[in-house]
Amino acid sequence: MTTAWKACLAAIAILAACPAQAQSDISGHVDLYARVRVAGFALPVDIRQSGARTRVDVNTGGIVQTYIADREKGVLISLLTAGQTRTALVFPLDRADGIIPLPLELPVVTRQAAVKIVGASLVNGKPCRLMEFSGYLNQSGLLCATGDNIILQMTKQGHKDPLFQVMDLTIGAQDSSWFRPPAGYTVTAVPAIGGASASNDSPSYATPTAPPAAPKPRTTPTKP
Repeated sequence: MTTAWKACLAAIAILAACPAQAQSDISGHVDLYARVRVAGFALPVDIRQSGARTRVDVNTGGIVQTYIADREKGVLISLLTAGQTRTALVFPLDRADGIIPLPLELPVVTRQAAVKIVGASLVNGKPCRLMEFSGYLNQSGLLCATGDNIILQMTKQGHKDPLFQVMDLTIGAQDSSWFRPPAGYTVTAVPAIGGASASNDSPSYATPTAPPAAPKPRTTPTKP
């Protein structure tokens, strides 16, 4: 696992900084919950997806980092807890679907990379099609996808251990409360980058436009 991939997962860049593709369609994503074992991380990562919304919970050293991407609203939310202070930082996010380090759906990969079925396998007892892929995030290797196109495992070329492996998978609707700041969090826009206006009952986020520039006062030249 490269340093760039680790950084993309462990920081806000997991969902915001990876390049987006304008032609991608985010309307066809599968609603799911997955617990995923990721190379380089001691504890599994929890991923929840509902349409254009994705929530990622990363537990590192007893500290849970939570990122919520809402591409319909064009925002990425980072939940922070420090003592008694709970803050939801809101960043702007491209509304187009993007390339991400942990693609759980086969169409996300096939839009960017070439794949070829080379056999069949089992991942945690679940049958899947074994495929070679090349060109995804400039990487090549093997992946195994279920009949309904959920990727259960991805392994980089030349590596024995998987980049990621799905340990638990539940397909189905996810509660909408997972994708908004919980009660008690103060929603705060990152200065000079994004904006937010939200309540816990009916969250709404927006990026404010800059105020119009004040007209410059006219000056009358003085005669020498």
